Amino acid sequence: MSEFKKVVIVGAVRTPIGSLGGGLASLQARELATHAIKALLDATKVDPSLVQYTCMGWVMQDPRSPNIAKTAAESAGVPPTSPGTTFHENCASGGAAIHSLARRLMLGEVSLGVAGGVESMSNVPRYLFSGRFKGQVFGDLSLVDGLFGALTDTNVGKKGELMGLLTERLVERYTVTRQEQDEIAFRSHHNALSAWTNGYFDDYVVPVSIPHRKGEPLLVAKDEGPKPVTMEALGAAKPYFKPEGGTITSLNASSLNDAAAAVMLTTEDRAKELGLVPLAELRAFHNVGVEREYMGEGAFKVIPPLLEKIRIGVGDVDLFEINEAFAAVVAGAYHFIEGLAVDKTNLWGSGISLGHPVGCTGARQIVDMVHQLRKRDKSVGVTTRCVGGGIGSGEVLIRMN
Repeated sequence: MSEFKKVVIVGAVRTPIGSLGGGLASLQARELATHAIKALLDATKVDPSLVQYTCMGWVMQDPRSPNIAKTAAESAGVPPTSPGTTFHENCASGGAAIHSLARRLMLGEVSLGVAGGVESMSNVPRYLFSGRFKGQVFGDLSLVDGLFGALTDTNVGKKGELMGLLTERLVERYTVTRQEQDEIAFRSHHNALSAWTNGYFDDYVVPVSIPHRKGEPLLVAKDEGPKPVTMEALGAAKPYFKPEGGTITSLNASSLNDAAAAVMLTTEDRAKELGLVPLAELRAFHNVGVEREYMGEGAFKVIPPLLEKIRIGVGDVDLFEINEAFAAVVAGAYHFIEGLAVDKTNLWGSGISLGHPVGCTGARQIVDMVHQLRKRDKSVGVTTRCVGGGIGSGEVLIRMN
């Protein structure tokens, strides 16, 4: 086989990140994904007929939008002859979609495509799991909360454990303090607000217009999560998952959110043919497995093998985003990765401030890193995330223009 083709990103956009029940709550996941893909096509000015494949990550899937990658792409103007695949890899789903499309490009199966992730946590259904043929003629039936279920690892213990409770185990393993976690949460909000104030998000976070029966449409133009916080307020929050002796609170953990993100991937040669300017190269991507009881470790245990793939060290990386599913995960990274610097990590915020729309997050991180490298005039960026079930997922991006 000939040498793998170089994969480049020629467009990267995302919607604002809405809070649970917030400005984007009236939109289904398919509508959010369609908006992101349409905005990407508009930003790159690429003819939709040139899109040969679409990959999208989506965790909390429901029957209203089967294979959201294909249906959202068609709704955005991509021809029905272009196939699509939807990915469920928990918090890595958006990244997994981008990895999959990149492999197709590297192997020469396609020459240009769209990939990303979406989640509408405000619209996750409640399910009836009693079964269609169990023959319950009389009596009440119970609905199961799909949102709560998605945040639980049912394979731990007899009844499963929430991800936050699993992360309390990580806190103990790495002797992470409450103070460390609250400081990370404080910096997250400070950094995200600063990035918005400085206009860093303005040219690629695409506003979403929400129709109303009466009056002007509501325009959601900014992330709804970042806010001024104080260390006093953070310190006063009570442990949420482990009331006695716990350290993880609702303020030093990520929120529940709605958003979509999309990137356009192509080969370096195809970009030249089409006159497209590569923003970054997707130089490497990697997954690792970890113990599901310590799933948070994945976000930092993926870093050494990821960097080894291209033979660089931590000191060669200019910017990191380690998703703040919980501040404890980032604190664990500082304990585990020698040389990981605070002043290189999560400089535009992350899951605690921006939010964690799980199926979107991996793609959102990549989109933000593409632009952060350019606007900070840096060369090498790394994005990683922990994944429920015991996985770590990450990427290395190299700025090109």
